[in-house]
Amino acid sequence: MVQACGDAPDVASSGITFTLTDSALYLALGEYLKTVLPSPFRIRQGQQNRTPSPVGPYCVMQLITTRLLATNGWSYTDTSRTVTEMREVTVQVSAFGAGAGDALKQACGLWRDFYATDWFRANAPILSPLTAAEPRQLGFSNSENQYEDAWSVDLKMQVNYQRTIPQQFASEVTVTTIEADTLTTQE
Repeated sequence: MVQACGDAPDVASSGITFTLTDSALYLALGEYLKTVLPSPFRIRQGQQNRTPSPVGPYCVMQLITTRLLATNGWSYTDTSRTVTEMREVTVQVSAFGAGAGDALKQACGLWRDFYATDWFRANAPILSPLTAAEPRQLGFSNSENQYEDAWSVDLKMQVNYQRTIPQQFASEVTVTTIEADTLTTQE
């Protein structure tokens, strides 16, 4: 990466703070899904080792892609620079068990409605819904080799990740002037 201007601050990278993590993203999306999925659906984050599937219908959320939407933006304070990175994030939501197809059709339909935009603005403004793919049925058999109802949908959202970097600034400058007439030259 090329430094655009100025010198790099004399601080270690450990001084960088993040205001949004993937865990916060999962938490916000999970809380939203609780409002649109019928009871008794349970919601889980994907890729959890040694965690058995819940009894009854459940959903699994898995972040699958991120894509940069624009050039970074910056804001400054007296001691830091905040870098805002706008990304399109895709989370795959898979539902398993009785009613999985209907549950995801409802979640998908409301994701495309102002209901989702209003909900996130009021409850979890860290993301904004963009689009949703069409729900699709999955081939899924359980440990007893029995087919179960399983559906999946990809939800796209805009997430503005922010990183705060310590930065040095000059708050005052001391200038010493030297008059041109007082200079002498040596020959």
